[in-house]
Amino acid sequence: MSVVCYVGVTFAADVVVDVELMSGSVRNVTLANCTFVGTASLYVVGWRSDPPVGERADVLISGLESRSGGGVVVANRYPPGSRVTVVDSVLIAEARVAYRDAHGLGDASACLVLQSVNLTGSVLTIARTQVMAVFRDAVAVLVVGGVALSSRGAMYADGLSVQTALGLCVSVEGGVAASGGSVVAFVDSDFLLCKHAVSVRGAVSVLGSAVALVRSDFLSTEDYAVAFYSTVSLAGGSM
Repeated sequence: MSVVCYVGVTFAADVVVDVELMSGSVRNVTLANCTFVGTASLYVVGWRSDPPVGERADVLISGLESRSGGGVVVANRYPPGSRVTVVDSVLIAEARVAYRDAHGLGDASACLVLQSVNLTGSVLTIARTQVMAVFRDAVAVLVVGGVALSSRGAMYADGLSVQTALGLCVSVEGGVAASGGSVVAFVDSDFLLCKHAVSVRGAVSVLGSAVALVRSDFLSTEDYAVAFYSTVSLAGGSM
């Protein structure tokens, strides 16, 4: 087992946690009540390819605050049994968020970025978290490179509050592929002042799995609450 733990730390520079480079079968990462100032961002980078059997990660980001132009990036693969949790956090940007070129994000700008996330029997949870991007053409939560879930993988947004200045609250670029009893769910979440609350560009494939929005409020949505710009395929799945 290997451990990375920060409690009550203020960061003025980027923090990169590369889970793949940590040792041990279980990699524990905890950031509790930390503050990011200036344009400092947090990068949590998973495995770039399938990890050896038995390796997993337990990542907890709790009470994080970023109010001045930084953001959070969660990237890559998380093997069976892994958990990545962002809870009780505040991410606010009043201008574009610039991320490191080394991570292949280009000019992507959002408070929270999920990059090429692959959840195989693992769970990503965003709970009781406020995300605000209040600049022109803003994106608050960006899923880039698509998201893939299999073998009962899950991605939950529970009690998420997202606000833009008539931008996109959640933008998915690259589509969604869910199979093998996997779940993508937004529960008790609020989407405020947006062009679209959820915008999906890329094919959506739901095979024996479920995609759901439950008890979520869409307030001051300019166009559509949810917009799909490509094909949606349901094979033994539900939406």
